[in-house]
Amino acid sequence: MAEDLTSRVRARISDTNAALLGVRSRSSGLTKSRIIDNALCASFTFEHDDARDARIIERLDMMTRHNHRHARDLNLQSEAFSMFLHFFFTMSPQIPAADSEARAARGVGLMNQYIDSLGEKIRGGGKTFKHALEDVLVSDEDFFKLDELSLLKALQHKKLSTPKKERANV
Repeated sequence: MAEDLTSRVRARISDTNAALLGVRSRSSGLTKSRIIDNALCASFTFEHDDARDARIIERLDMMTRHNHRHARDLNLQSEAFSMFLHFFFTMSPQIPAADSEARAARGVGLMNQYIDSLGEKIRGGGKTFKHALEDVLVSDEDFFKLDELSLLKALQHKKLSTPKKERANV
């Protein structure tokens, strides 16, 4: 970038850009010519393109890392499922030859039921893990009788209805 601004160029710009150029020159203390010269230098040296390319490369790098994490998680899930199937087939009892047709018919029915329930879960957008936790987590009803639960609810209601100052004095 040359320090001397010797060449004169006449150009027409929009009113909006002219107003923005005036505001920028007043706020930065640079002349309009210097701002235009800096903008042309940036345009000719591809600074804007380099900054855009750097942002694109950064985004691609982040997407690649996400892809590696997804691939790792998918491999982990496949291995866990494979281990489950290996365990299941190892531990499942052998079926007598006489019952094989009935078992096959039952297996087809169970498979169809599984596919239907899986389709419902996928359509509903629900998470199976969240529903599994509901089966595992315990609540007050698991430990108390019905009359004890009503007393417990009454105590909780009383505790919520009394002001904090009175609870501190008790």
